[in-house]
This record gives sequence, C-alpha cells and structure tokens, in this order.
Amino acid sequence: MNHIDIITDGACSGNPGRGGWATIVIQDNKIQEYSGTAPDTTNNRMELTAALIGLQNTPIDQEIHLYTDSQYLINGITKWVKGWQKNGWKTRTGDPVENKDLWEALITQTHVGVHWHHVKGHAGHIHNERANLLAQQQAGSRTAKSSIVTAPRVRTATGPTSELRFPCYVSLVTGVLERHETWDECKEATHGISGAKFKKVASLAEYQAQLRSWGITVER
Repeated sequence: MNHIDIITDGACSGNPGRGGWATIVIQDNKIQEYSGTAPDTTNNRMELTAALIGLQNTPIDQEIHLYTDSQYLINGITKWVKGWQKNGWKTRTGDPVENKDLWEALITQTHVGVHWHHVKGHAGHIHNERANLLAQQQAGSRTAKSSIVTAPRVRTATGPTSELRFPCYVSLVTGVLERHETWDECKEATHGISGAKFKKVASLAEYQAQLRSWGITVER
C-alpha cells in the first residue's frame, strides 16, 4: 500500500531563543523539504510546528507515517492529549498545558491514517539527520522566514465566509488562500506546487481553526 513518510525536527538556540523547524515529506520517491524559524520560542514548539507543517502538506486520504526524535511530541499526541482535553487543558498538577495552540492545531490535522513513530536522534537516520541540519540552520539564521510563525496577512480569493458551503476544501498557494467545492478542484490548484497547503473542512469553526493553524489573518 502506498503511503507518505514525514520526517520532522525542531531546534532552538537558547531554549527559549531563536528556533528552527524542518519537515521532509517523501511520497513516491519524491522528496519535499520545508523549514522555517521563529525569533523567540522553545525547542518543543519547534518540534510541534514541524509536525504540523508536515501534516498540513499531505492529503487527508493517504496513509501517513510521521517520524520524530521528540518524545514530547510522541507522548503528547499519542498519550497525554486526550487527558488534557478532558481536564480542560490542565496537567495532572493543575497547571495550564504548554503549547495548547499547537496541540489543538495538531489534533485538527491528525486522522486515523496518521501513524506516529519515534526515532533516536543523531543515530545515522539519513532523513532525521537532514531534518536536524535544516532546523539547526534555521535556528541560527537571521534571514530565514516562516509562514506559520510570522502570522502573514494573505491575499484571498475566497469571498465572504457567509457564502461558505460545507464541507469544502481550503488551500494556500504562494500566499493566496482559496476555497474549493470539490477535491478535484483543490487538487488541481495545489498539485505539484512546492509548499502548497490544503485541508478539507466540515464547518465554519473548522475553517477558522485551519486558518489560525496556518497563522493567517484574512483581509476582507
């Protein structure tokens, strides 16, 4: 059965400090790399961001295997998050869960076809080493930019939300946000375009949450 591999990593200089994330998506022997930076963040936020970007750049109807060397990410998404939700996003000690915004965004991107795998860092895994290098470069770069952490304002070709019909698909391609009534329309708009993002949404709330997870403020 065909599937997609996602390899992710995060890095931070100072923790908190300047951070970087990297995601490698492999499908049909084709490799796409994504990376970005944040000026004042933590290593854990970069790990979550890398996974989020990877899932945003893969279709929801595919089997996905995501590999990370972050125990925090693996344990959080596979063990802890359900308890946090039931407990009103509080830990067992009653403290607010850190990085709630990213956990909530990850939940919206996770489906039954997503399989989470932990790999040992710096152990010779070629794609993990590559993701680590990209994340480290971003954490040390003064010129790199990240579309998710800088909350860009985008040009939108979608019209008012009052005209939305659900379910539908939403895409972000080269700074242009669009909505599509069918998967075929969405696929045509995003296929083969590096960095294109897309997601199926079933309600206005999901649509708004998706845009927030992309760090988008929509201009009316």
